[in-house]
Amino acid sequence: MTGQALVPDEIMVVDNAPSDTRASHLVAERFPAVRYICEPTPGLNFARNRALAETRREIVAYLDDDAVADEAWIQRTVEAFVGHPKVTVCTARVKPLRLDTHAQRLFEAQGGFDRGAARIHMPHDAGALRMHGLRAPLIAWSIAIGVGAAMAVRRSAADAIGRFDIALDLGEVLPGGGDVDIIWRTLDAGLEVVYEPAALVLHEHRSDMGQVYSQILGHRRAEVAFLVKSARAARGWKRVTIVAFIGWRLIKPGLRLIRKLLTGKDPLPTPLLGRLWLNGWRGVRTYGRAVRFANERAARFGT
Repeated sequence: MTGQALVPDEIMVVDNAPSDTRASHLVAERFPAVRYICEPTPGLNFARNRALAETRREIVAYLDDDAVADEAWIQRTVEAFVGHPKVTVCTARVKPLRLDTHAQRLFEAQGGFDRGAARIHMPHDAGALRMHGLRAPLIAWSIAIGVGAAMAVRRSAADAIGRFDIALDLGEVLPGGGDVDIIWRTLDAGLEVVYEPAALVLHEHRSDMGQVYSQILGHRRAEVAFLVKSARAARGWKRVTIVAFIGWRLIKPGLRLIRKLLTGKDPLPTPLLGRLWLNGWRGVRTYGRAVRFANERAARFGT
């Protein structure tokens, strides 16, 4: 994180399941004003929830360890909350730090993390997102409005709606979904989410092709698992719209694959599109297993 125009009240490094003490020594030696916290239970959302538990600050901003924040990140993020008591989540614009390798360029071509230059305030701007000319369901915004690499939450509201879901962002089991899940639960609770492109962050995409393939496939599996979880929790017409959206997300990679075979037009290679399609279907049955795995892990580490 570069020097910030608005200095944060508190900076914490939450080290998730470290294998040694090097990080704690580094923070103590080079950044004595930073609080080092070890969260022994492996899983990104265990670490995110630990940060919420450790601070009494109302606005908690998260930055991944592979991201670099612009100097205005904190200031622009805080401004999104000021005067808007219902704003619970603010996401930043996340652009690539570099595009030196084919793998990094492929990830960006697949969609990357950048959600554009236009500010979005949900649910006020809900009519702006269209799917083939039709108004998209509200849950679609949880995927379209930002990512967890740089996001901030209002702690009291997060406590009220439930903190980050420990069954998501579990590595190989479900490598993602925690950010879109809390965004959706915020919107579903009648609260507000802001995507603030003036809060800029640069993300270091993975440079290895195998890692990028795994990331793309894992994100698809986690996305579908999150949607299935949300559909099970919904009732009435809301459940119908979520199930319909799941159907679209399951079908879409297949349509991309067909188009690739017919025209050759798609940034992903044909074998990866096939695996992407299959990973979406795998996500339909994965959330329940992830819940059991997360609970076992929490019990083992005493979380």
